[in-house]
Amino acid sequence: MEKNLVSIIVPIYNVEKYIEKCVKSILEQDYKNIEVILVDDGSPDGSPKLIDKFKKMDSRVIVLHKPNGGVSSARNAGIDIAKGEYILFIDGDDWIESDYVSYFINLVKTFDLPIGMNKNFYSVYNKVSSEKIYSIDSLKAMEWIYLGNIFVAVWNKIYKTSFLKENNIRFDENIWYGEGMLFNIECLQYIDAIAVGEKCVYHQTQNPNSAMRKFNLESNFCGIKSLDIQRKHWKKQNEKVRHAWEYHRRAFNWQIMSGLARSGQDIIYQEVYTKCAKNLQRNLWKTLRVNISLKEKLLYICLAINPYLMAERAKRKARKR
Repeated sequence: MEKNLVSIIVPIYNVEKYIEKCVKSILEQDYKNIEVILVDDGSPDGSPKLIDKFKKMDSRVIVLHKPNGGVSSARNAGIDIAKGEYILFIDGDDWIESDYVSYFINLVKTFDLPIGMNKNFYSVYNKVSSEKIYSIDSLKAMEWIYLGNIFVAVWNKIYKTSFLKENNIRFDENIWYGEGMLFNIECLQYIDAIAVGEKCVYHQTQNPNSAMRKFNLESNFCGIKSLDIQRKHWKKQNEKVRHAWEYHRRAFNWQIMSGLARSGQDIIYQEVYTKCAKNLQRNLWKTLRVNISLKEKLLYICLAINPYLMAERAKRKARKR
């Protein structure tokens, strides 16, 4: 199994507190034929010195220092120098189980497919794990990503390097939020099926400084821009995919509206706030037709009836914390 070199790309920016655990978990893999590409994206903290130390300790570590260009730029820099037959991405504030690489190699080789995605990972929200593996067609994969059945990020997934390069698939460097979903949806346009696993082998850390943890209006606008680009790039789609995409866009509108309310910025950005409210009141039937929980459907029904009341409720909850 270990004849295949695997490239593991880690973008690094302000993760001094987490990077040692991350890199150690990679170097302790039971699959040894790896190269670890640590891309310092102009990090102003102590991360660059720490990763230089790992380079001296293990010949499999490659360190690239570059000016800050964002996470998409950092991952592209890693892809450019990757020599492995497969590529895995890991965030610098997360860590992995010792069988992470071998699990993904086995996953794609079992089905002879160039992409493997994992439904489950360890987080404060999830501890579910299963030994199930199977394949699904690319339209089903698109639907699952939009519905959140497969998490949107590029970590917890494996990509055949030749597949990415033959189809010129790279990260859009103008997108820093929603970049993973854009990358994954782009991949699915050039493939008929993917391999799917359900075993937890990835640990997502609750980093309070992560772009995914803080409400940022510009980031959410960037996420919506990513969604719109995805739709323009579709080479395949069906009704389920279209409705799932609409659901994800609706979720962004609620994320923006509730985020503005919780952070007390709803008055400052009144025009945006009102626009999101109107969007939540449109085309509810599309969301009710997607395969989500009854609890979520009830949420969006309430949002369609009175989004302002729901936002005020979110604001009151935030004040109590």
